[in-house]
Amino acid sequence: MKYTTKYIISYVSTVNPNISNSDIAKLMDFVRLHNNSINITGILIYSEGNFFQILEGKEEIVKMMFEKIKKDSRHYNIIKMLDKKTKKVSFTEYHSSFTVISNDSGKEELQLFLQKEKTNNPEHYKSISYLVQKFMKLG
Repeated sequence: MKYTTKYIISYVSTVNPNISNSDIAKLMDFVRLHNNSINITGILIYSEGNFFQILEGKEEIVKMMFEKIKKDSRHYNIIKMLDKKTKKVSFTEYHSSFTVISNDSGKEELQLFLQKEKTNNPEHYKSISYLVQKFMKLG
């Protein structure tokens, strides 16, 4: 099997206040199904008017998706935290969650992602970890 470099982009954004909770729930379902169908792994979390997303997969696809995301009127104030090649993805599938991650495997994969970032990306780890903890409402 040929080794393929993977790519990761992570960001936070502010949700458009005109978007209803029902619209966000529909978006979560669509994104999870769509991203799993095109072999994109990662997570999308919504909490208190903000999105946090991690996209992992083939570089061209991840970058193309992020370009679409930047043009999406459902959110603004997009702050990109990670944009880099990676040797190994942290997630086995794509998860989406309204306020908190509901399944344990999603939580475990997110914690493994944070551990990996602490080692591989120490200069950004503190801010990424802080944001993830806020979105997950852990502890």
